[in-house]
Amino acid sequence: MVNETWCGHNNIQELNSFCSPDLEFLTIKCRPHYLPREFSSIIITAVYIPPQADTSMALNELYLTLCKLESTYPEAAFIVAGDFNKANLKTRLPKLYQHIDCATRAGKTLDHCYSNFRDAYKALPRPPFRKADHGSILLLPAYRQKLKQEAPTLRSVQCWSDQSDSTLQDCFHHVDWDMFLIASNNNIDEYADSVSEFIRTCVEDVVPIATIKTFPNQKPWIDGSIRVKLKARTTAFNQGKVTGNMTEYKQCSYSLRKAIKQAKRQYRAKVESQFNGSDTRGMLQDLQSITDYKKKTSPVTDQEALLPGRLNRTIQCH
Repeated sequence: MVNETWCGHNNIQELNSFCSPDLEFLTIKCRPHYLPREFSSIIITAVYIPPQADTSMALNELYLTLCKLESTYPEAAFIVAGDFNKANLKTRLPKLYQHIDCATRAGKTLDHCYSNFRDAYKALPRPPFRKADHGSILLLPAYRQKLKQEAPTLRSVQCWSDQSDSTLQDCFHHVDWDMFLIASNNNIDEYADSVSEFIRTCVEDVVPIATIKTFPNQKPWIDGSIRVKLKARTTAFNQGKVTGNMTEYKQCSYSLRKAIKQAKRQYRAKVESQFNGSDTRGMLQDLQSITDYKKKTSPVTDQEALLPGRLNRTIQCH
């Protein structure tokens, strides 16, 4: 049923099946040999809805099944394909994308292919198989990985340590804070600005700065320790292929899986604490990270910049 060169039988699992006069479908989960990092697995559902079927009942049953699977496998890629006849799955799941835009039988598009990511495939019509009354469709993959869609971003972080803490404590302990108050002539704003600037300068001089490269397909719970274990596993695998001894590779793989589970637990606890606490800003940042929210930026034209002034003059004239 599945090409072994794409996915081995050991990595295929049947998740659900249904058969009634109105709907037939089979759902399997695949973990191919190669899979983009943003997807944990691929869940494929083959569907057949007869022409005389109650499309409302069929779509409702399919909707409930897919929603349950999406909750269970939130990071999976979903593909729903088959003969839908008069039914349209987008009426129940509008966030899915239909990729077949050419006729498959008698000038009508009866066969559909849905997925949860835009521009996944390009559909090309092909002749039917033997005596079939439906034309076949060749789906060419058009999806670009997140790693190729966006460039990696660089950000600077402060590397705090016990030594930097003690150095700053000693520095602030010997500072004559009254000189800032005298220099500001008892102006509270100038006093606060000068003290804040002094503290910021001391921190920049003492605490080292590290530049971190973040890739667009990077999970939020991945940190430096997991990257080290990933490199160790890759090195052990390459050495094992040469020597034929994969013992070290198995140990590194087990250590990596254990570290990933621990990192996920810590990240979950961090997100839950944001919701339970009073840090609204942190909670919004976590929500944006989870939903992959990208703020839309629109350039401000000269006319838009002058609009408030024109409105103000208009109000004054009236």
